Order: sequence, then structure tokens, then C-alpha cells
Amino acid sequence: ANASATVTVNETSSPNAGTNASVTVCGDGAITNLFTQLGGAPQAGGTWSGPSVIVGGNYDPATMNPGVYSYLVAGVGACSNATATVTVVENQEPNAGANGTLSACSNGDPVSLFAQLTGNPQVGGNWSGPSPTTGSYDPSAMDPGVYTYMVNGISPCGNASATVTVSETDAPNAGSSSALTLCQTSDPADLFVVLGGNPQAGGNWSGPSATSGMFDPTNMQSGTYTYLVSSS
Repeated sequence: ANASATVTVNETSSPNAGTNASVTVCGDGAITNLFTQLGGAPQAGGTWSGPSVIVGGNYDPATMNPGVYSYLVAGVGACSNATATVTVVENQEPNAGANGTLSACSNGDPVSLFAQLTGNPQVGGNWSGPSPTTGSYDPSAMDPGVYTYMVNGISPCGNASATVTVSETDAPNAGSSSALTLCQTSDPADLFVVLGGNPQAGGNWSGPSATSGMFDPTNMQSGTYTYLVSSS
């Protein structure tokens, strides 16, 4: 008679970890779910490994290191494990520093706006404001106001900006030196009107004789009288 025997074949579905992928994040960006970055149709329930300990498949730029993160789905029976990777590239967020202020005199020397920023701003940004500038404020040629420093971010990082608020005070003006010749019997003379230029009022006089601005040749000593306008 015939003889027979059987072979029972059990087939287990092979694990699917998806396909390799990459993602670029910003150093100050939001948490990213790496599982959703995998290509294909990965099955859930696998385990992650990489440069930093990863929980729940999430990458946090604030606490983790970029690099290659591997997702492993364990095989069952005759099926080997399946793996796929997500390569994380982390771009550093731009740093424009923090806001600052500058008080300038209208006849002062040019001042670096960059040096007025607080924090640790990085170089290479661009300035904008009431007057065109490459980073210096010249009171003699520029208008005061808010000047903005912007550092462009590398995608997906946004731009960073900080401001320097410039206030400008008019320089005191005592006019220019002059000379006055009087006779000893002349009437008192107003020294202020003798000054050249356009002196501003409100200053103080000093000289060989005490005076508030008038010179009386009958009782005052001749010599050099100085008009001083204090800066505000």
C-alpha cells in the first residue's frame, strides 16, 4: 500500500520597521516624533536606540543629541529582526543677543551698535533702522530711534532679532570766541551778544570780575570772560 507523511508549514509575517529617513530640526525647536518620520509602513511596538536615550519615539532638541537613531522590530520564529534608521540633523538656532540702549550726543563720535546689544549676539547679521547703517551710529549724520539687528536662521530655524534704541541729546552751544573793546567811561555791554555763532541762552559767566553777563568798564576788570553752557 501507499505510504504518506506530512509537513506542516507555519508562516509568520516578517517584521516591518519601515524604511530609512532623515529629519532636520532646530536647536530650540519643538519635540519631533521619529516614528512618523520613518518611510514605508512601519509597525508599532518596536524599540529605539541612538546617541541619546529616547522615550516614546520622541526627539527633543533641548535635551538630546543629533545623529542616527535606529528603530528595531523584533522578529518572531524564523523571521529576523527588522531595523530602519532616522538620521537627525540639528541646526543651531540664531542668536541676535538681547535688546540694548544707546545715549548719544549730537556732536559725538560714531558708536558701534553691535557693542550695545546685551547677551552674546553672533556676528554676521544685518542692521535696519531710521537711517541706513552697517553697524555704527554716527550722530552727525544719522537719526535716533530703534535699530534692529537680525541674524538669519538656517531652516527650519527662524530668524532672530534684537534692537538698540538710540536717544540723542543736542550738544551744548556756547557760540564762538570774540573780542570787545570799550572805553573806561562806556556804558555797560552785554557780553552774550558779543559772542560769535549761535550760542544758546542759560549759561554761566566767569572772569576777572563777577558778572551775570554784563560788563561795566567803570567798575570791572578787563580780561578774558568765559561763557559756559553745561550739557544736559
